[in-house]
Amino acid sequence: MRMRRSTSLLAGILVLFSTLCLAQDFKPYTGAKLDDKASREASAAAPGKQSEVYTTSDSLDKVYAFYKSTYKEFSMRSTGPTLPSGQQVKWYFFILDGGTTLANSKLWMKIQHPYVGGADGTDVRDLTIIQTVRTK
Repeated sequence: MRMRRSTSLLAGILVLFSTLCLAQDFKPYTGAKLDDKASREASAAAPGKQSEVYTTSDSLDKVYAFYKSTYKEFSMRSTGPTLPSGQQVKWYFFILDGGTTLANSKLWMKIQHPYVGGADGTDVRDLTIIQTVRTK
């Protein structure tokens, strides 16, 4: 009985340790600025989630290369929406914890170009965004 309890305790510690090892802290892109307003709007739009939105004038390709070397990319089959101007929104997703999908991840991020904001989506800017999404 004592052996079984010790084994269960050890197994629990190993699972906790391996989960902590898989989770990675978010590393802000050099020079990106936290956008408090966009962070509040993104968090309000997704109950149970806390978002931080950063912006940079650097290209999507440059930001993608930075994060691709650090985090596990999650491939989406769909592309971003097409704006009324005809411009295609491009985005990439990364999982920062041990999740296998965005749905079961507690911490993931999206990079996107261009910035699309405002309640009606008409605030379009030539910026790349980095958005983290954390489940509360």
